Amino acid sequence: MDKNISFIKERILQYADYKGIGMVKFIEDLGMTYGSFKGKQKLSSVNSDFLDSLLSKFPEINIEWLLSGAGDMEKKANTIYPESEINYVLNDFGRVGYDTLSEAKLFDDSQEPEILQNSNGNKYLVYPDGTIRIEVLKIPFSAHASYIECYNDEILLKEEFSTITFKVDHIGRGNYLGFESLGDSMWNNGGYDTPSGADLLGREVGKHLWCNGFHNTKYGFVVIAKKGTWHKDIQCLNDNGSLTLTSRNPLSKPFDYPIDDILQIFHVIKRAF
Repeated sequence: MDKNISFIKERILQYADYKGIGMVKFIEDLGMTYGSFKGKQKLSSVNSDFLDSLLSKFPEINIEWLLSGAGDMEKKANTIYPESEINYVLNDFGRVGYDTLSEAKLFDDSQEPEILQNSNGNKYLVYPDGTIRIEVLKIPFSAHASYIECYNDEILLKEEFSTITFKVDHIGRGNYLGFESLGDSMWNNGGYDTPSGADLLGREVGKHLWCNGFHNTKYGFVVIAKKGTWHKDIQCLNDNGSLTLTSRNPLSKPFDYPIDDILQIFHVIKRAF
C-alpha cells in the first residue's frame, strides 16, 4: 500500500516536470508544502483534497495513468469516464481503497455557484455538479493576538483575515472557522495526526455544552484562550474548573488550563495538508 502512494507521488512530480513547472511551486500551488508532500510515505500525504485540487487545475491529466501508471499522462480530448468506473482514492489512514469516480470527479472552477448562508453567516457555494464548498475566515494560530482583539466584531474580522474554502458534503447550521495550525504537538505519524501548517476546518462547540465534557475525536479541537490558540485533544474537565489539554506528540506534555479563560472551542472536522 505504501508503495502505491509513493508511486502516485512520483507520477505527480513527473507531471510537474512535463508541464515545465518547478516541483516546489507545483506542489505549493496545489495547497501542500513540498516537505509534507515528500515526507510521511506511510500516511495520506496525497489526500483527497489535494487530488481534488490537482484534478481541478489540470482536468486533462489521465487519472488512470496518475493512479496506476498505465497509458499516457494526459487523456485524449474526447475521453469520458463513466460514473460507474472504479477509481482509487486515499482514505484517512493513507491506504489506497476503492471508490467510484463520482467521489473524485473533476471540479470545474468556471461553474457559477449558488451562494447560500446559514444563520451564523457562513457562506456556502453550491455548484451545478453538486459540489458544495464552505467559505470561512482563515485564522492563523500565529495571529492569535489580532484575532482576540476583534473576534466579536464581524466587520473587523473580515477586514483583518483572508478566507479559505473547504469541500463539504452538506450545508451545516453551526458556526465554522478555518485555521492554520502551528507546531507539531498533534503530529506523531498517525493516520489522524496533523502536522504544522495544516489548514483546519472547525465547528464551534457552544459553551453550554462544555460542562458535559469532551469525547475523543478524530482530529481534536482548536482551543482559543486568552493566552494562546492551540490544536489539542481535550482529556477531561477537572473538578477545579480546568480542562486538561493533551497532545499526540509524546514530546509535548499535557497541561491544565482554566475553563473561564477559554473563549472558544472548535471541533476540527476537516484538514488539508
